[in-house]
Amino acid sequence: MATKKAPKRQLITLSEGEKHYGMSRAVIAGDWCFVSGTVGYDLNKKELPESAAQQCFNAFSNIQSAMKAGGFELGHTVRVQYTVSDKKYIPEILPVIQQHFGNILPAATMVIAGMVDDKMKVEIEVTAYKG
Repeated sequence: MATKKAPKRQLITLSEGEKHYGMSRAVIAGDWCFVSGTVGYDLNKKELPESAAQQCFNAFSNIQSAMKAGGFELGHTVRVQYTVSDKKYIPEILPVIQQHFGNILPAATMVIAGMVDDKMKVEIEVTAYKG
């Protein structure tokens, strides 16, 4: 009986900070793309903005960069998890979510939880499939 080989993995990184946490920004395995929880850190300015909406927008930008590096698009998203540090930020980030996923409508979960850094307000994790 022949054994099926697991698909080769492609690791995507966007910054040196990911190595500090022992992670990749995304892992591509065959037709699947798993994007790690991504916060709204601006990789160009090397800063975390104050606004929850801007953090959410930056998180989507970083997610799209990682997905593109692996040959995926945001439209391939089948599942998303939003982690928000306080429910008071939800009205501020919903328009940004709608802007990015309004026509895609992935399965979604939103969790209210503490973050690694108290300045972080939103983290987004995506699973995509392009089979």
